[in-house]
Amino acid sequence: MRLLVVSDHTADFCSRAGGTIALHAKIGAVVKVVTLTYGERSESGGLYTGGARPALDAVKTVRRDEAERAAATLGAEIAFCDWGDLRFDYSAERVAQLADEIRAFRPDAVLTHHGPDPRSMDHDTTARLVGRAAQLADIPGLESAAPPARWPTVFHFEATLPLTELEGFRPDVYINITPVWDLKLAALKCFTRAQGFLPAWYTDVAKLRAFQARQLSGRSDILYAEAFERTVPWVGDRLPLDSHVAD
Repeated sequence: MRLLVVSDHTADFCSRAGGTIALHAKIGAVVKVVTLTYGERSESGGLYTGGARPALDAVKTVRRDEAERAAATLGAEIAFCDWGDLRFDYSAERVAQLADEIRAFRPDAVLTHHGPDPRSMDHDTTARLVGRAAQLADIPGLESAAPPARWPTVFHFEATLPLTELEGFRPDVYINITPVWDLKLAALKCFTRAQGFLPAWYTDVAKLRAFQARQLSGRSDILYAEAFERTVPWVGDRLPLDSHVAD
């Protein structure tokens, strides 16, 4: 399996989908993270404490180091676009760049931001870019050096917390990340300098999603979970029931 994660800021892939990344990497999936920005303006609060005004390049250096260590902890490779948070817009050129990424990597599934996300203009733009890029990657006549790739299944992860549901996020897929929770927590701690709140915040989120998953499934072994919203219908030879039912 090949899994592509398109993350707006450097920590988003870890906070929203770190457990799912680690889980799939552990069973042999090839996982690649593409971050569109470093979050150098809007998501690096720890580097601006006390009125500090570090140079943007210095902030980017810290964020890149944090993200590289987190990705390695989870078992994923990572690439950086450096489009500049709060500065990039939806454009045909950026759609084409992401479509080329999809064609080159040929993922079975893509994880990315939920849209619309009225709490974050960057998350919202990322969702739109990825959705269109996944569509275009499948079109034979697209100008590209790589051959067409089958339209991958796109899953949206959590919108901007703590108002996820109010922003229209309606999860219909829950992943039990209990077996790899220690890896996700270790990866979250890589972002201590810029976003020290992440471990505590997303521990609470993982426990909440686990509570929901237990209620939905009747399974008592789910202690930590991540939630996603599938963007296209499921097609198969039988109903997509939980494994213990389907078997």
